[in-house]
Amino acid sequence: MKFLIVLIALFAAVAIASPTVAIASSANAPPSADTAVADESAAVKYLLTHPSASHKVAEDGPAPVGCYWDGTSPFCAGSCPFADYPQRDVGLCGDGACCWTGYKTLCCK
Repeated sequence: MKFLIVLIALFAAVAIASPTVAIASSANAPPSADTAVADESAAVKYLLTHPSASHKVAEDGPAPVGCYWDGTSPFCAGSCPFADYPQRDVGLCGDGACCWTGYKTLCCK
């Protein structure tokens, strides 16, 4: 019973102290912290309004018959894991959305 009372008192103390800690820490933050948050917000907005599919280049296209593109955008790591489908080419977009990092690999029989 004493343990429960101590646990409730501890919880209440933390709940009461938390808002004042958050206010104190935000009041002491340097002015550049708001700029960093604004920069991150702008970056997120850009990524949401400019999906990787809009960065399609003309070098790649649909896979020919008997081939497939391996690698998933935006972080591609294409490879040809099957011995009977060796690598023929690499590209940034393959037949879909383009890679932000890495490449897509064209694997053909």
